[in-house]
Amino acid sequence: MSIRIKAFGSSEVETLAQLSIETFIESHGHSADEEDIQAYIDLNFSLKKLTEALQDSRTFFNKIYVNDQIAGYSKLIINEPHPLSQVTPVAKFERLYLLKDFYGMGLGEKLLEHNIEIAQTHNQKGLWLFVWTENKKGLQFYQKSNFKSIGQHNFKISEQHSNPNYVMLKTL
Repeated sequence: MSIRIKAFGSSEVETLAQLSIETFIESHGHSADEEDIQAYIDLNFSLKKLTEALQDSRTFFNKIYVNDQIAGYSKLIINEPHPLSQVTPVAKFERLYLLKDFYGMGLGEKLLEHNIEIAQTHNQKGLWLFVWTENKKGLQFYQKSNFKSIGQHNFKISEQHSNPNYVMLKTL
């Protein structure tokens, strides 16, 4: 099995959008009504919004391949403080999503390690993230990776719906 991690290029915005939507629906589609999920997708995964993010020099999108097939992706934003974190400078680990067909292959660890390397290259002293309180596998993964809960956050899916999340921090 061949595993590679590669940065998304600005010309790959449609692939990023498709992957973002598919993995978000797989992981969070059951957490709210269909119209609330669609509102989140429309707001956060539009080609315009993703193009802007890809052009931001503080934002790093990476995709992971298994045998030349995209299996998931991550998003890291450097120098993105959180009010509950005393660690500075700190990066926001905003997304780590895998397609369900690739669960259990250790790909999450590889993407996390890759993002830690990026953060360290940019002199970040930690990573923080939100994780849905109902995402038991995600919580276990982050706890095993030495992330500590530092608070809670209501993650807004739409104007009508938000999901309770933990704010977690890993010092580097």
